[in-house]
Amino acid sequence: MKYLYVLASDASDVYLEQTILSITSLRIHNNNPYISLLVDDKTNENLTGSRGKIRSLVNELVAVNIDESIGKTARSRWLKTSMRQHIKEDFLYIDSDTIISGDLSPVFDFDMDLGGVLDDHVYLSEYAKYRPRRLKMVKKMFRIRNFNFDFRIYFNGGVFFSRDNQAAYDFFNAWHNNWLHCFELNLLTDQASLNKTNFDLGNPIKELDGIWNCQLMHDGALKYIHDAKILHYFTTHIQDKFFLLANKEHFQSIKDNGEIAEETIDMLKNPKAQFATHTRIMLIDPSLNDYYDSAICGAAKRIFHTRFGSILEFFLAIIKKNIFTPLRKRIFLGK
Repeated sequence: MKYLYVLASDASDVYLEQTILSITSLRIHNNNPYISLLVDDKTNENLTGSRGKIRSLVNELVAVNIDESIGKTARSRWLKTSMRQHIKEDFLYIDSDTIISGDLSPVFDFDMDLGGVLDDHVYLSEYAKYRPRRLKMVKKMFRIRNFNFDFRIYFNGGVFFSRDNQAAYDFFNAWHNNWLHCFELNLLTDQASLNKTNFDLGNPIKELDGIWNCQLMHDGALKYIHDAKILHYFTTHIQDKFFLLANKEHFQSIKDNGEIAEETIDMLKNPKAQFATHTRIMLIDPSLNDYYDSAICGAAKRIFHTRFGSILEFFLAIIKKNIFTPLRKRIFLGK
């Protein structure tokens, strides 16, 4: 059994450093894990000097030749959608933007050929009720790829379990072909093709508990944090820094020094405690989801921190205190 990472990287990004951080956390919380790293030929060539230290962190490095005209992002997806064809034995694939927080070995005892965790930790039927904008976005993603959209379950591709059997090989062959269709349309993400493949093949992916891919940026993650084995913080939101181990300073430190700082190592030992002090738990009114995704909300946030915003807030606070709040109490509370 293997733990698998995919890497397409060069000196201009921090994907290598993220992978090093995730692998180190995996070794801290697991007893002698066998770790495989799947890379493209360009990445393999630049794993020299301090960047080459990742070779000592893995048990197996497999390099795949890909047409040199294909860009870095596409190379990553190319590898991910075809990884079953390059790696032997059962594996648990793990995205690089993750921190491991527990023993992962029990996943290999599960009775399944393929396994994944729900995207957003919810079924698509719940999108219709709580996140209609998100559902609309997913449908659009399928429409522009000329994919059918007629299913209720939608998996996140950040953590993926695969047996080494024919069912898994057939799935990955179909997934890679569906992704190549997207690639021809210059659409590089892999998740739509993953779920399209699952639907076409009669839903062979079995649902893993959310603890195996606790997606910190999504509303449902809080339910799984206590028992989470993998914390998925998402590269596209690392600037938010509510999860401290997603802070770019850690990656830059690895890039500059060629190793992980002792302070960061200590944080990896207790990753579930690594949240910013100003992080809060909120029960969001479902009706506000669209508001938080809206241009109005974005504009208001930017205006609030300007001089004009301060003046506007001063007058609106007076109006709220002296007019709206007393009026609301009188109408709804009879005061």
